[in-house]
Amino acid sequence: MKISDSCLVLLISFFSLGFVSGQSFEYTFNIKNYTSDTLIIGSYYGERQIAKDTLYGSGKGKFLWSGKEMPPQGVYMLLMKPSNTFIQFMINGKEPKFELTTDYQENSATKFKGSKENDLFYGYMDYLKDKRTQADTLRARIERARKAGQKDVTDQKSFEDLDEAVKKAQHELIEKNPFSLTALLLKGSSDIDVPEFEGLHADTIKVRRYYYYKEHYFDNIDMNNPALIRTPFFHQKLDTYINKVVNQHPDTLIKALDFVLSKLENNSEIYRYYLAEFLNKYASMKMVGYDAMYVHLVDNYYLKGKAPWISEENMTKMRENANDLRPVLIGNKMPDITTYMEDGSPVRIWDVQSPYTVVLFWAPDCGHCQKSMPFIIDFYNKYKDKGVKLISVCTKPGEKMPTCWPALEKEKMGDFINTADEYSRYNMKVKIKATPKLFILDADKKIIIKDIPAEEMEKVFQEILSIDQKIKEEKLR
Repeated sequence: MKISDSCLVLLISFFSLGFVSGQSFEYTFNIKNYTSDTLIIGSYYGERQIAKDTLYGSGKGKFLWSGKEMPPQGVYMLLMKPSNTFIQFMINGKEPKFELTTDYQENSATKFKGSKENDLFYGYMDYLKDKRTQADTLRARIERARKAGQKDVTDQKSFEDLDEAVKKAQHELIEKNPFSLTALLLKGSSDIDVPEFEGLHADTIKVRRYYYYKEHYFDNIDMNNPALIRTPFFHQKLDTYINKVVNQHPDTLIKALDFVLSKLENNSEIYRYYLAEFLNKYASMKMVGYDAMYVHLVDNYYLKGKAPWISEENMTKMRENANDLRPVLIGNKMPDITTYMEDGSPVRIWDVQSPYTVVLFWAPDCGHCQKSMPFIIDFYNKYKDKGVKLISVCTKPGEKMPTCWPALEKEKMGDFINTADEYSRYNMKVKIKATPKLFILDADKKIIIKDIPAEEMEKVFQEILSIDQKIKEEKLR
């Protein structure tokens, strides 16, 4: 097996794994036909592959990894130079001493002495390799028959029997070795069995199967197992759940994050890893509405003491960021801000009567604003007779505020409700860090959508109108 250069960068960057206290370990690696004097010990860690140690040969192809604290449970690897090929091995926390023998030129010859865990894993892999060869042969015959317009019933039956035999062997291994890492890998990698829900309408069956699958998605995974963070399957499994199984609506995603974290909360290391992973992901994600996940995680985990490892400095930054985002989350009522027209007349957003209100924060020297303005103007001209009002807020404060008004004519913004605030007091309620910033509000001044590209305004607004029309029709029924 060969590791990619990008993975190699992750692998050889040091990351502290932590160790199981109280027991020393001694693992010997004999690699025939290996001329390099360097061997890197790596481990899976969430989505990464990380390095733990670098060994130097004590003899030709012989390396010793030892220490006073046994490494934590998980799937590890030997990275060999210069080919970057690697061999996996298991550490289950119960075998302080074993010997691995392999051949650099033929790593299928890997053998172990003193490790029942690795014997179990490699024994299953050898079994699977043999069955895969048989399956490939049968699959090729079936395909040839299909192309010839025939149906190879015998080979198809043999293929199905082979599949059942593999499932049976896997089930027996798990049943006989329920607490092994091999069982964790095999069971966790397999999909759950979903009931057929027969006797119902096809659409109802489809919906019920989906919800059953989503609810029971992690049933085959021991979420409390400390080795889980150091397996090659779990991150991919979790990533599929969050990004493919779950509907990508912020409210649904928030429930999914809570669901996952509740299952991991008793597994401290992986809980810490994914709580940080989720926070970083949604802090950097620019998709509309996804800031709600960041605020939810800060409010319900970090600020509630569920991440005691965070420094006070970082906690303060997260609190401030969440405080800035919280008032303008989609679905919230837009904060009650007042800005001023050129003649000093106040404009209070909550006082503007309109089925839909667009609020635009902009600046005359903002290049993105200048590129966006033609789209915004076209949108307004098309929908102003349908109840849309547009309030622009120039963000230039103090002595720069007078530059706002001449720019209105240049940008052809004369039909808007154009305002500014010399003291930028709106920033106490709506923190504006970049322009242009767009909000579309409903009649009650709730935020329907925000931060959409100006060229997408009409498309998005048409969707808003369509949804509102369906709601009205439902109420009339």
